[in-house]
Amino acid sequence: MRGMIKWKPFNSLLNKNDIQEIIKKKTLIQKPIIMEDKIIEINNTLIESINNNSKVEITYFNKGLLNKQIGIIEKINKIEKYILINKKRIYFKNLININLL
Repeated sequence: MRGMIKWKPFNSLLNKNDIQEIIKKKTLIQKPIIMEDKIIEINNTLIESINNNSKVEITYFNKGLLNKQIGIIEKINKIEKYILINKKRIYFKNLININLL
């Protein structure tokens, strides 16, 4: 007879980093689809914020997460298709929403 086998609970089989990675993967989302009217609204808000030099809140998609950035738009690069806010590049294709503050 082999004797008594002691089983470990699931959490002890994985280390803490593995568990956090599994939880993080479950929270990831797919990129939302932006309709044409929303794209026009984002474009108009971008133009207005540049003309008035006003503060904006930008929601953007990055690696399965929706992130927010608040600040004044420093630059719009039409060739490489990105905006620069707080020294962070946010590409047009990742923009979800822009609100004037």
